[in-house]
Formats: sequence, structure tokens, C-alpha cells
Amino acid sequence: MNKQEPLSLLDLAAQSLLSDEDSAVRALEELPVVLFPTLSTAAFTGGHIKTVKALVQAWPFPCLHLGSLKDQSITQDLLEAVLDGLEFVPSEVCPRRSKLKVLDFTHDFEHSNWEECSETSPAPFVITHTLEEPEAEQLMPNPREQPQHTQEPVEIHTDLFLGGLFGFFHLSGFPSYILQRVERSHGCLRLCCRTLVINQVPFRSVVEILGMLELESIREVRLHHRSRFCLESDIIQFFTQVGQMSNLGNLIMSDIPWDFPADSFSLLSPLGHLQKLYLTFGYLSGQLHKMLSGLQKPLETLVINGCRLTENDITYLSQSVHATRLKELVLCSNNLSQTVPGPLEVLLGEMSGTLQHLNLRSCRLKESQLKALLPALCSCSRLRSLVFYDNVISTSGIMDVLECLARLMELKRVQYPVPTECVVYLDEYRWGNLNRVELARVHAKLQEMLQALQRADMQLTNSTSLV
Repeated sequence: MNKQEPLSLLDLAAQSLLSDEDSAVRALEELPVVLFPTLSTAAFTGGHIKTVKALVQAWPFPCLHLGSLKDQSITQDLLEAVLDGLEFVPSEVCPRRSKLKVLDFTHDFEHSNWEECSETSPAPFVITHTLEEPEAEQLMPNPREQPQHTQEPVEIHTDLFLGGLFGFFHLSGFPSYILQRVERSHGCLRLCCRTLVINQVPFRSVVEILGMLELESIREVRLHHRSRFCLESDIIQFFTQVGQMSNLGNLIMSDIPWDFPADSFSLLSPLGHLQKLYLTFGYLSGQLHKMLSGLQKPLETLVINGCRLTENDITYLSQSVHATRLKELVLCSNNLSQTVPGPLEVLLGEMSGTLQHLNLRSCRLKESQLKALLPALCSCSRLRSLVFYDNVISTSGIMDVLECLARLMELKRVQYPVPTECVVYLDEYRWGNLNRVELARVHAKLQEMLQALQRADMQLTNSTSLV
């Protein structure tokens, strides 16, 4: 039986002090700064509501991180005490003025120096249900709750996860409470969301919640929305708000309904920091120019998965400002058989100076078309990874591709298709009766070839390795 490690003298002192909360609160004015992290950890762990509130009011550091105690959940009473401490600083209880500027609920907080920011407790707010309409009397400010000092607002940093089910979205519990507190704090609290995940939530509810967030703080938005029952006015309002996220770097959109108005993407034109765009929905066909033409800054990552791209879409992309800046391009599950020879080769040539990662999985490319792409591929001197599995090609064709690509010294990872000699292809996407013995022999043969070409550093995998 493992024995628990003995408590340190600091831990014992903190527990002793917390045995009388009134004394602990009075002691905060004289408490050395170095003892605040230990006392706060003990206060949160022991559920000392009064001390937690007073600690926040007297916090001597710019930040307080509440996301590191993974083994213990924080109660709503404790979180309400934290918010009370953020808003109200009664000088007669604790004269020391708090230096707190940021209350952080993210998991991967960057600061490690406790003198700048100390760590104490649990995880980000996870919103899984829509915003309740608070009662009128709840929204009326209580005169006794008004801050007694003019001070800068405290920022609450967190990641928000909005999840609905069957078109319904209902937000309750602490997430609802904190949004209401921010709304009626009269600017004393600011809710800053770094990553916003929206999963099957009506656009109208999303618009309502975005109205309470500091939009410029959002760095990433992930939108998953399958419902076809949404008003175009709500979608336009949503994209208007996204366009105001001035620091947005990543935008992920998947499962968008067929009648999604691509023209609304023009509302994102104010974005100046967008680097990564992920599009996964089947009705983008022929509208790629509407999605990309308004963006101010060239993208570094573009993922277009299963969007039924046309020859005109690839032609537009090859002529756009993004082509010469892209570092990662994913075109998987699009039928590109009509783009070779032609636009796809031109696109690869335009990306040759920057492209590092290319994914052509399940693009219905035949062996002759893959070989036709080799000159353009071999011009991509910075290419690090290539995926082209689930395209129909023979063993000799794969060997030709690898032999050509071996000269790209930065290329370290290649995922190749199961060759036609090892499987019966039912169509471009499905196959059966896999001969694993023959596949293993082919794989060994490919490895031997790379060894002879002095490219043993190239990692080879096929689609069966990913199942």
C-alpha cells in the first residue's frame, strides 16, 4: 500500500490558517506574496468559499489560472465566489488592492512562472446545452453589488464548447450563470474565448452568445452544422460577427447544409489574421471563388474535403493569391480526374516554393494521371509529407512515383495506395479481397528501393496501416 507523501510545512501552515476562515481573511493583508499560491490551492481544495473570494480580491499577481487541478472538480459555489471576488472589492475587509487582470480557465496555459501567474484549479467551462432567458429581476443590478472602486475590467479566458442535440440547444448551470454575470457586470468582467466550438447549435442561439464575447479574443472557430432549417438572416448575422473576430487564425466548417449561402463568406473580408481554413461540405462545387476571394491575407493551410470541386474551382485556386503562399493543401475526397492534365498541375507548380504537406487521398486519380503530376510534384522542393492513397495504381506505378520523389530531400512521410496487384477494386473508393501477404512483399520491395536510393529516412505507410 502506497503511503501518501507528507505535507510540506507550507501546506500545513495553510491548512492551519484555513481552520479559522475569518482569521485567514484578515491575514491576507499581511500575508507574504510567496504564500498566496499555496493558500489558494488549499482554499480551493477545501472548499473555503469565504477565503476564495477574499483571495481573489487580494490576488497579488496579474493572472490566476484555474485549470491545472485535473483530479478535482470545482463546485459552482467556488466559481461564484471567484466571480464575486472579481467584481466586488470591499476595502474594509481587505484593503490590499488586487492586481488580477486575467482569470484563466484554459488547459494549456503558457505561463510557468508563478510570480507572473499562479496555478490552482480545474478545467474550462464546457457548454453542452442555449442561453436561458434570465428573469428580469436577475438582470437588474443590485446597488450593493456595484464595484466600489473604478478599476480596469478583469478578463475571463476560456474555451467554449456549444453543443446541441436534434436541433435543440439549452444552456443551464454555471455556463448560463457566468454569461449572465458578464452581461450584468457593467463592463467589470470581460469574457474572452480563445477556441469556440459550435456543434449542431441553431445559428440564432450562437449569435446571441457571440454578442456577450470579446470577439477580438477568438483565435479559432469550429462550426459543425447539419440542420437545413436555418434562416439566412441568422447565418448572415453569424458571419458578420465572425468577420469582426480580428485575430481569428483558424476557421473550420463542416457538415454545412446544402442551401448554405456561399455569398455570406464575403462578410469575412475584414479578417486579417486568418491562416487556416477547413471546408468539409458537399455543396461547395463551383463556388470556391466566393469563399476565398474576399480574404485579405493569403492562407497557409487550406483543407477542402469532399466539397465536389470542379475544374473551374482548381483553376481559380491556381490563379489566386493563396496558391503561392500555401504550406498545406488537402483536397481529399474530391473527384480531380478532370483536372489532370491541366489545372491541378498548374496549381502544384504555383505552390512549389512553399508547399510542405499535400493530401490527394481518394481523388479518383488514375496511374497515368499520377505520373503526369510527377514533374510538378518534384518541383515542390519543400514538400515534407504526401498522401495519395485510395487512388488506383499498380506496384510499378508506385515505384515510379517514389523513385521520382526520392530527390526531394525534405520529404519524410509518404502514404501510398494498396497496389492493384494486392486487391480487387470495386470502384475508385471501395475494394475487397485484400492479399496481405502480397502487400507485405510489395512494401518490403519499396523499402529496399528507397534503401538503394539512400532514402531510408522516408517513412512509408499504406491505407491498410491506418485502419
